[in-house]
Amino acid sequence: MHAAMSRLPKILGFLLGAVSALCVVLALYLLATWDGNAVRRDLAREVRERCGRPLAMESAPRLRFRPMPTIVIDGLALGERGVPGIAARAGRVEAGIALLPALRGRLEVRSLAVHDLSLQLERKQGDWSLNDVLRGMRMESKSQLAVKLEALTLERARLRLHDDSLGHALTFERIHLKTGALQPGSRGRIIGEATLTEGPGAASGGLSIDVAYLLDAQGYDIESASLAFRGDAWGATGLEGELLARSGRGDHHSTLALQGLSLRAKGRIGTGRLQLNASAERLARQEDALALQAIKARMLVNDGAERTDVSFETASIAPRTASFPGEPLHAAFRSEGGKRVSSGQLSARIAYRPDHAKIELDALDARWRSSPAGSPEGEWLAHITGRANTSLLGGRVELDLGARVGKSALRMKADYEQARPIPWSFLLSGDQLDANRVRASLALEGPGDLLAPLLRLNGSGRLQLGKFSLGALHASDLAGELETGNGSASLKNARLSAFGGQFEGSVRYTRADHRLALDNRFSGIDLAAMQKALRRNWPISGTLSGQWTIEAAGLNWPDIARSLSGEARFTLSPAYWRGGSIENLLTAVRPALKDRSPAQRAALPTEQQAFTALGARCSLAAGRADCSEFFAQTPWTRLGGEGSLSLADGSLDWLTRIAVQSRGPTPRALTGLRGVTVPLRLNGPVGSAGYALDWRSAPPRPAPVKAAPRPAEPETAPDSSPENAAQTVPSAAG
Repeated sequence: MHAAMSRLPKILGFLLGAVSALCVVLALYLLATWDGNAVRRDLAREVRERCGRPLAMESAPRLRFRPMPTIVIDGLALGERGVPGIAARAGRVEAGIALLPALRGRLEVRSLAVHDLSLQLERKQGDWSLNDVLRGMRMESKSQLAVKLEALTLERARLRLHDDSLGHALTFERIHLKTGALQPGSRGRIIGEATLTEGPGAASGGLSIDVAYLLDAQGYDIESASLAFRGDAWGATGLEGELLARSGRGDHHSTLALQGLSLRAKGRIGTGRLQLNASAERLARQEDALALQAIKARMLVNDGAERTDVSFETASIAPRTASFPGEPLHAAFRSEGGKRVSSGQLSARIAYRPDHAKIELDALDARWRSSPAGSPEGEWLAHITGRANTSLLGGRVELDLGARVGKSALRMKADYEQARPIPWSFLLSGDQLDANRVRASLALEGPGDLLAPLLRLNGSGRLQLGKFSLGALHASDLAGELETGNGSASLKNARLSAFGGQFEGSVRYTRADHRLALDNRFSGIDLAAMQKALRRNWPISGTLSGQWTIEAAGLNWPDIARSLSGEARFTLSPAYWRGGSIENLLTAVRPALKDRSPAQRAALPTEQQAFTALGARCSLAAGRADCSEFFAQTPWTRLGGEGSLSLADGSLDWLTRIAVQSRGPTPRALTGLRGVTVPLRLNGPVGSAGYALDWRSAPPRPAPVKAAPRPAEPETAPDSSPENAAQTVPSAAG
């Protein structure tokens, strides 16, 4: 017995050696009989027969032992079906095959490792672009190729998924994935990680997946599943989230059911910290139908002293039918912090539309209110009604909403397509919008807070309002092309009626520095009405026309005045100047005209001068308006000149030259000044500027002309007629 036991290791060693030698012999035989070109032809023919696609390789497949026989293919490319193009490309494919079937000429693929795979999948009309390949792999065939995978590995893969129903694409790069056995009866895990570079809500970041499964002939059981994400999405930064499923079941088609789903995430929105918890009892998908049951979610945002709590609940999201219009949905939010407390609620009917792959909200009713901290919550201030729908991950959204605050009402029809360069397209319309009262009712600090939701949208569309009030502007028939995004809004090709006239052009507002840029033409503006709206008391009035290209930043006049810059050209016709009349002014300074002596006159509020036209061109910078090309006219004078106006304090420094015309209804007392130009400077506050003759700005006086000596004449009686006297005696007026 002892001798037999002592010989057992030798026997086992001999057997192992024999088996090893046999394997080496078989391997050498397989290497000796390997024909890579024949394998390439057979694989290409097999793929074409099974799925109608061309298959190309850079070189003939090679056989290696690692330690099992492995076919190595470099530069593999799978073509499109029926059209030119590459559907999938791999830098290297390593397919492990069974040894004994290979000796009989049959290739049974047991493991597959794909390196540097680049794959693009598109889903149109419910079918993915490479489903034919999967169906072909499951086909019964008498060929010498069989796929019985026990492991699949992807290294450095890139995958792009595009589903028409979602409205956006998903792009994964640097994919590393490894599976267990993939044969019926096998239990294993799928572990992978990737980088998401394109996703819903501009999502980007790292992904990891871990799925435990059990395969059978009909499908698979999911014993546990987790999906983790770390990155940015839907305006949140530094987002860390994990989606868990307790169990599930699926088949080889599109049926899938998951139980016990939970989502936990945290990150930042702006300067606030975000926490999100959501759950659902069951998710089921069959063909294009989708159903979620017992959904609850809660989101908390803490931003310093401000805290916002949002909750959401519905019994299910199920396919809409004629007998099932939707499940009631309820949501609420509350924001506390600072001096005010805001709250709101939303109710709607929610359902899934399988034919469009959208979640729909009908009979939407949302309300919002705000009150000082510590006081009872008052009545609802804002009311929103309408309907909305979205694709599963928010890549496509449609809105038809009406909002009302007091007597102001606004309707928004909008659609969002993430794949578009400018994703939002909208129409904003309303009969009346009093932004001043809306801002006061909602306790907003300025126009920037009122426009904040709109400024976040990267979109374009049209704006149409019947009556509109914002600050001192009270307008009607406002229309234009609206563009929003990146914290700013611009209105192009705009038209509106205000202050008795018309404005046309463009407007741009940037919230960060409260900057407003205007490029407008205007006509028929009642300057007195504009002064009244702006609460100004300018000494000039009339009907204004012209154009400007200006911009300024700030919320108060001193800041606006200091930052105001640009160009403006205007004409008033007719125009009225309060504080002096040309007739009284020239009468007062006429004695000083002969010898150019100083003369001054204060402004008299009781006097007013009418002009048939008055205008200038001004450059605005550093808190000043420097004006040139000034002109004005009355029936008997013409005025020109230039000057400057301090925008902050309204001080005026202006030189005007009054030219009395040779013709016209000149006052009788001033007919002697016909052809005379009087230089006059206005200086001081614009409402009470004083007048003074400015001889420094007048042209130099001409040198006196001496009379030529008379030639000798015959001694006759002198002609003493008055006409000859006028020709020889210089005029005193000259």
